[in-house]
Amino acid sequence: MPNLNFIKKYGITKFIEQQKKRIKMLETMLENFDDGRSRSFFCKEAVLHDITSLRTSLDKATQKIKTEKIKQDDVKNKAKILKAILHESVAE
Repeated sequence: MPNLNFIKKYGITKFIEQQKKRIKMLETMLENFDDGRSRSFFCKEAVLHDITSLRTSLDKATQKIKTEKIKQDDVKNKAKILKAILHESVAE
């Protein structure tokens, strides 16, 4: 229903643009944060969160990884950080 309501309010073109952004962010999550056990979690989160929340969560995770100097190949800790931020954004 939320998708249909969005289409009614903004039109199909805007909906498709939004979905393309959502897909890009999911691809980023899978390429950079998937520890081999998080794929379905990230797929669900990409569907359930609004675009702004997803972007903010990815930005926060990236910043935290830089701040804590976590290595790029430490996917387990990167996944843990992003999951925590996504859970936190749901609680807000």
